[in-house]
Amino acid sequence: VLQIKENEEYTVTFLSGERVITVTVVLGPNFPNEKPRILVSPPLVHPWFRKSSGEIENAPGLLNYTPHSDLGRIVQAIIREFEKFPPALLSDNQTNVTANEPQKVQCSFTSIDHKFREVSPPTACDLSELSIDELNRLNTDSVFLEDFVQETDILRALHNELDKNLVQVQNISKENLSKENYLNNLKTKLNADFAVLKELGEKYTILNLKYEKKSAEFAPEHLQELLQIGSSNAESECEKHVSEFLSQKIDIQTFLTCYTETKKKYAIQKAKEERLGQQLKESGLKMV
Repeated sequence: VLQIKENEEYTVTFLSGERVITVTVVLGPNFPNEKPRILVSPPLVHPWFRKSSGEIENAPGLLNYTPHSDLGRIVQAIIREFEKFPPALLSDNQTNVTANEPQKVQCSFTSIDHKFREVSPPTACDLSELSIDELNRLNTDSVFLEDFVQETDILRALHNELDKNLVQVQNISKENLSKENYLNNLKTKLNADFAVLKELGEKYTILNLKYEKKSAEFAPEHLQELLQIGSSNAESECEKHVSEFLSQKIDIQTFLTCYTETKKKYAIQKAKEERLGQQLKESGLKMV
């Protein structure tokens, strides 16, 4: 790792196929709360690379970046991607890397303080191939040991699996976002249906009150009570006509007409009352 400006800009150079690729990491003033800018030179043809800005923007580690993300792993994932699948250059005038050009420079980023530390671990992961000095350094230098372990086949496989999982999480996130409009439409429809249901419920309550009122008006007990009141009033009218006739307030013809009509009315209502009472008694309903 080459430090350009402390805590602000660092570069890493490595081989991608037969070309030298330089990755520049720029840390903003709000890092690690905002993700870093990762630039690549020369410009590449790759889904992760944005030609207009010259930056890597669509790498899974950047898409899912948080203040707790390990910047070292993000950069290593980008380097592994370009090493395994060397991208084409945007320009056809790029020169090929010769065998005398420098080999890949290893980098390590600590996730605790998010700063770069320059190390050069051995590329071989077999301890039997290490020199005595390298073994002693592994025993005394924790940073050297950590980066040596990072180059083991097991951890490479784990990193590859992590990259696959990051891509899978990214795809799931995109799928969830693609369904956002559909879910919003369903929510809107549900709210509209709920409003209709509420309106129907209010109408039902009003109609139910009217029904209960009408049911009470036409209940057998209430009808019997009305018939009792009507027959009682008719009987009172008959007595009134008799009283007026005896006191000579009305003549005999008027008395006979009024009395006969009122008596008939009384007899009809009395008969209905008694018949309804008999029906209620037979049906077992309690008379009021």
